[in-house]
Amino acid sequence: MTTTAAVQAPGPVPFDKLFAQSWVVFRKNWIVALPPVIAFVVVTAAFCAFAAFAVIWAGVALAKQSVPAGTVTGLLIAYLCLVAIAIVVFLWAYVAMFGMADAAWTRGTATFADGFAAFRERAGAAFLAGVGLFGLFIAAVLLALPTLFAALLAYPVFTMYVIPSVVVGRRGGFEAIGESFRLVLRFFGGSALTVLILYAISYGISMIGAFALIPLQFSVLPTGTDTEFHMPPIPLVVGSVLGYVLSLVVSIAYSGFVATVLVGMYRDLIAQPEPPPAAPPPNP
Repeated sequence: MTTTAAVQAPGPVPFDKLFAQSWVVFRKNWIVALPPVIAFVVVTAAFCAFAAFAVIWAGVALAKQSVPAGTVTGLLIAYLCLVAIAIVVFLWAYVAMFGMADAAWTRGTATFADGFAAFRERAGAAFLAGVGLFGLFIAAVLLALPTLFAALLAYPVFTMYVIPSVVVGRRGGFEAIGESFRLVLRFFGGSALTVLILYAISYGISMIGAFALIPLQFSVLPTGTDTEFHMPPIPLVVGSVLGYVLSLVVSIAYSGFVATVLVGMYRDLIAQPEPPPAAPPPNP
């Protein structure tokens, strides 16, 4: 009598192998990191231009000692419009980044066309998911003290697959939140470890910017018997600011690698077979 051994479905890719594969995909498709960088530059330039205009207008108004009727209201409306545009730009950057990461995993190459296609098709669902994520964040903040901050720690873990679910899985906004929770509950260990490593790398990058500002901070402090703050040397100011800006750009670009990791992990986990239903209890 011969028996056939049951074929066991492969489990999820180990996180170390996943990180290695993600780095290979990201290195060949570094363009995935550009949407958030572009959004940051565009939005920052727009707000700087608005602030400069407001300062110039305020100076002219003070010189003339008169404020034209409706000017303040106009500035407020312009500011709110700018905020709305910034939200759309960052929404595009986020959806496009995940759409390009999905294309990189699927075809091996990613283009801006993939990002724009993802934004056209999934922007509405991503916006609804963002609304749901904001509500969950408020709930996590309110539950922070009663849960000894466990709610805040759990928030980034249980929501890590929301945008991949929207863009890659083509789920609805609130449906994606539910799927993210279910995936994390099924694969909690690997999911939590992935979030921990990604946040640790992000923290290390941010520390580079902090270290760049330390010499500048010490240069303005009084020394010896002095009681007044000092003007730092111009080369030190330029170097420290450039170092901080560089770390900020690298931190923003790092989100492209994060998107690549999360998309790869999401694609792997949804391919895993569902666990068999629990057997009913025996009849007494």
